[in-house]
Amino acid sequence: MKVIFRSKDFASVTGSGLGFTNRRPMGSSWHYQGRVQHPDWQGVYECSWEGVGSTTQRTPPELIWIVRGDARLFGLAAALKARNFVVDVEQDDA
Repeated sequence: MKVIFRSKDFASVTGSGLGFTNRRPMGSSWHYQGRVQHPDWQGVYECSWEGVGSTTQRTPPELIWIVRGDARLFGLAAALKARNFVVDVEQDDA
């Protein structure tokens, strides 16, 4: 399964106590990956800045986070919603 949400910055997510760790750059500019390590859920994530480099963007860029893992990520989705993030949960393509 995957959990998808957006944030304005890294600190609001990585400092939230939800287990987001080990952020490192990926091959493309403005793309990152890492792990989610929490006693109640775990997974891997990718995030990237939406619209960075676009000359037509009118709003500040947001980070799009995609977290992949097993059904325990429902707990992560609930915790994110409790912190006022808009969250989408999808079945992973297998």
